[in-house]
Amino acid sequence: MKDLFPGHFRESQENLREAWDSCVFVFDANILLNLYRYSDSTRSEFLRLLEKIKDRVWLPHRAAEEFLNNRLSVIGQQEQSYDSTIKSINSLKSDLENARQHPFVSAQTMRRVDSVFKSLCEELLRNKEVHTMRISNDEIKDSISGIFENRVGHPFEKEKLEKLIIEGEERYRQKIPPGFKDGSKSKDTEVFAEKCREFGDLIVWKQVLEHSINVDKGIVLVTDDKKEDWWEKFKGKTIGPRPELVKEFKDNANNSFHMYQADRFLELARENLGEQVSPEILEEIREVRRRDKMAIRKKQEYELLNRQKSKISHMMQELEHTRHQMMKHESEMALLQEKRHILDSERMELRKYRESYPDGDREIDMEPFMHHYADINESYHLVRSKLEESKARYQELQNRTMQLEHDLARHMKYIEQENSADS
Repeated sequence: MKDLFPGHFRESQENLREAWDSCVFVFDANILLNLYRYSDSTRSEFLRLLEKIKDRVWLPHRAAEEFLNNRLSVIGQQEQSYDSTIKSINSLKSDLENARQHPFVSAQTMRRVDSVFKSLCEELLRNKEVHTMRISNDEIKDSISGIFENRVGHPFEKEKLEKLIIEGEERYRQKIPPGFKDGSKSKDTEVFAEKCREFGDLIVWKQVLEHSINVDKGIVLVTDDKKEDWWEKFKGKTIGPRPELVKEFKDNANNSFHMYQADRFLELARENLGEQVSPEILEEIREVRRRDKMAIRKKQEYELLNRQKSKISHMMQELEHTRHQMMKHESEMALLQEKRHILDSERMELRKYRESYPDGDREIDMEPFMHHYADINESYHLVRSKLEESKARYQELQNRTMQLEHDLARHMKYIEQENSADS
């Protein structure tokens, strides 16, 4: 049974130890990018471990490409975090300096606080400058480059990538991992590089598979990707890599496959490689991941809020247009009703006129009379038909107006709740 469903069974401790003794350690781009988010001590420890095992490390070409493409963005995020912290400190300082409202602080205490705040902001600015300098003089990038020298995979040819994109589209439709959670990236683009972004995870996966086949060794993939197209989750708890990934790896490479997030990788490095990893470092890495998760959630909430606002804008435009159309139909119905009334009156007059002739005289005027009556009757039925169509369309517009007003109220309530929560 284990042979048929390898992803559903935990490896024995003996097999796990054997894998760590002989496997290739593969790192995703997010692991390298997180080095910019760690403290100096944690980053140094992580790089020290990578340096120690560098004979067994490997970087997929796609992961290296994503690291280099996103490095400046991550540096910019760290700069923003310093700016935000300094802004918060100055805001708190301003509140404490206001002697006309609570909270009140004595002048003596305020002088001490002011000195601490000044020292704190100066240190933050110095630390921010260190990140800014990495834009052009990046010692982290240099360290990573040295560790992975001659240990980066070759890129896939364009023809191979084109076939992989076609395969990926079908995999994503069938929710086959990895990467189907990225299905919204770069949709409807003709730029090939942007289209590859949607299938970045799949490209990494295929490059890892190919490398395992080429070197005939098991793989330990280290990634801080948290999406469910990589991990099997149950009630919010991460169980392990998706069973489909383990099976696909076994079927294609016939080698062992293990996958860990950064903190778990360091824990197992301590157990299996005899490395010294402090609990403080593990906790910091977990905290970075928690903050990253919160930031992603906040970004998703912000994007959802913007989509709600965009929907409201479109609905208000549609509501205005619908009400304008209703007014046009109201005018049209009034004109048609008046015209129908006139034609109906003419029909009645013609009937009375016809009935007023003696039977002997009717034959003389019958033909022109009947032609005129038929024209009036045809016009009457045409106007009545148009009136019914206009009434039906008016009813549709009225129903749509009611639906739009209901949806608008619901979306407005959501935005009010979000604004209240932010406050």
